[in-house]
Amino acid sequence: MKNNGVDKVIEVFREKDDFLITAHVNPEGDSIGSQLAVRNILKKLGKKACIVDHDVVPDNLMFLPGAELVMKSLPADLTPGAAVVLDCPVKERVGRVSGGLERAPLVVNIDHHVSNEYFGDVNWVEPQASSVGEMLFRLAEKAEVEIDKDLAVIIYTAIVTDTGMFNYSNTSRETHRVAGELIRLGVDPKAVHGEIFEKRSLPEVRLLGRALTTLKVESGGKLAYMFLTRKMYGEEGVDSVSTDEFINYPRSIKGVEAALFFKEAGDPEGSVNVSFRSQGRINVNEVAATFGGGGHKQAAGCLLKGGIEEASKNVLAEVKKALEDAC
Repeated sequence: MKNNGVDKVIEVFREKDDFLITAHVNPEGDSIGSQLAVRNILKKLGKKACIVDHDVVPDNLMFLPGAELVMKSLPADLTPGAAVVLDCPVKERVGRVSGGLERAPLVVNIDHHVSNEYFGDVNWVEPQASSVGEMLFRLAEKAEVEIDKDLAVIIYTAIVTDTGMFNYSNTSRETHRVAGELIRLGVDPKAVHGEIFEKRSLPEVRLLGRALTTLKVESGGKLAYMFLTRKMYGEEGVDSVSTDEFINYPRSIKGVEAALFFKEAGDPEGSVNVSFRSQGRINVNEVAATFGGGGHKQAAGCLLKGGIEEASKNVLAEVKKALEDAC
């Protein structure tokens, strides 16, 4: 349960030579950005590092330098000196990559979720930080690693996505200081925003339309939720698209206190990614923790095995109970 801090992380980065980098399933801007940032930093320190994730990089993040190097399976001969787990409060949320963590003699856990379980041998957890990207900017500063334009774009993307374009309550004065420095270092905010939010593929837009047809509102208008199934993906002829913003549609409905988005994952075993959002009256981090997930009070997630009908039935029951207790 010890929180070691940034100095111990820098020490590990300097001492070890080979690293495995990973993050949570169903990755978004902060998890992908923070992984690429760590790889960039380690390369500048003369180290070897590979990124392996349970899921593919979303299309809207493929513009990031190094995104094409993210792998979906562990190399058979991989024997890292340390594993770095980013933006992941619960060890199990790395999915299939958990086998790689077992190969590493040392696990470094870097996160900003209040629900983090301090599962690493080295833990650097800052719940007050807007994002892991913001934390890594300060690590690079302290380690005296050059923040070139590529690294600046990567970190800025991590921050802007996890703060909802600086609209969420996790945005702080320090967040804006870091963003300002990244702009000074060459980031073009308009260009980054365009890549992330304004270049949607046709299948992505169509899938959003399909998901919206499943939208339901219950609990006297306080609960809204919707679904995206593998069948919908298949009918659009794609395996995966970015769905980070889908949860914002049920969340934005007037009077809604809790919003949920159920998405069937593409793995052959069958699993469901669940995204939770709250306006503040209920703590969705506590609800997600009931199912082995976690996150923040107003934003959390979990991964459930099995079909979407069973997953939604169980999760909705817990959310409705929380709403009854709070409202």
